[in-house]
Amino acid sequence: MFRVLGIERDDTACNHYRILQPLMKLREHGLADALTINEKDIAHNPEFAAQRVMEADIIVFQRPANEDWLKFIKVAQKAGKIIVADYDDDPFSINPLNPTYKWCGTEEVVIQWPDGKTDMLWKDGVDGFDIERNITHRDLFKANFRKADLITVTTPILQEALLPINKNTIVLPNVIDLNMYPKVEMVKRGTRILWQGGSSHYEDLYMVAKAVVDILKKYPDVTFVYFGDTRFMALFKDAPQNQIEYHSWVGHKVYPYKLALLNCDIGLCPVTDNQFNRRKSSIKWLEYTALGMATVASNIAPYNIDIDGGHTGMLVGDDMWFDAIEQLVKDKEQRKMLAENAYEEVKKNHNADAKAHLWRDAYETVLKKELVEA
Repeated sequence: MFRVLGIERDDTACNHYRILQPLMKLREHGLADALTINEKDIAHNPEFAAQRVMEADIIVFQRPANEDWLKFIKVAQKAGKIIVADYDDDPFSINPLNPTYKWCGTEEVVIQWPDGKTDMLWKDGVDGFDIERNITHRDLFKANFRKADLITVTTPILQEALLPINKNTIVLPNVIDLNMYPKVEMVKRGTRILWQGGSSHYEDLYMVAKAVVDILKKYPDVTFVYFGDTRFMALFKDAPQNQIEYHSWVGHKVYPYKLALLNCDIGLCPVTDNQFNRRKSSIKWLEYTALGMATVASNIAPYNIDIDGGHTGMLVGDDMWFDAIEQLVKDKEQRKMLAENAYEEVKKNHNADAKAHLWRDAYETVLKKELVEA
């Protein structure tokens, strides 16, 4: 049995779904001898980290993109270790409205307002935006990416985008451990609608803001649950504030329990149609489904790939959000049908326990050196 070492970098969903959960399932099902250490251990307890590295056959970590990681890869490979680098987003197509553009963007950006006026959104040398540094950052990412023995990504669309950099790029899809999401039965008034997201989702939330405000004004027994980056709350300033709950982000160790306690009926997954979003995964649908919610999602990839519209969720265009949300607010039986169908689909085809063998198969392939020559 081979040994896998995962290096955890933080307490985020990315780390959970791409490092911690897969290795935990490999260990639980006896498919590999798998364990994890924290990135901080490498710096603060180098002897312990070195021992773990030397004991491993395969070392897995996320998003290597600097000189330190490149040096680590080279040293580990000289010691005979297989390096697997994972990526769940495309770093080369980040939208300028995403705060991460500050560290990845390589062009200045001007935005034009509806009245014709323009503003400089990103200007080289202002507010920490440095084009030369970012070009170097991209080059280092490519160097790390090429040096890894195997690259794992979340979707075929992302795989297609990154294959030109490393031909040994394969898909290990995001899956979910349904047992981590507790069913909490609580008394509640009316219908509860959830949106959750971080700082990169302003454009997406803006898409549904007016529809949500109009729903709240029309239906006094509806509550909108806003869970995530609270800097965007002004989008809902015209809504009845007694019908809105604001909840700040939490670490992923407690995230499933927090999400369960929000006790929502409908989950919203709006995404604007751009290259970066089309290369993401439908993880929000998986999470909403795990807690028995009916999902309303944008009718673009990744959601229209995984969701069967009208059966395991609702897929809508940019101008259809109010009608779709209203339909589910008014029809409890349809909500229940969508939620139950989605749960069966996720349990069958997106289940961490049922799909753990995919990680074993991928790692066995790289151990057998069944790779494409660069």
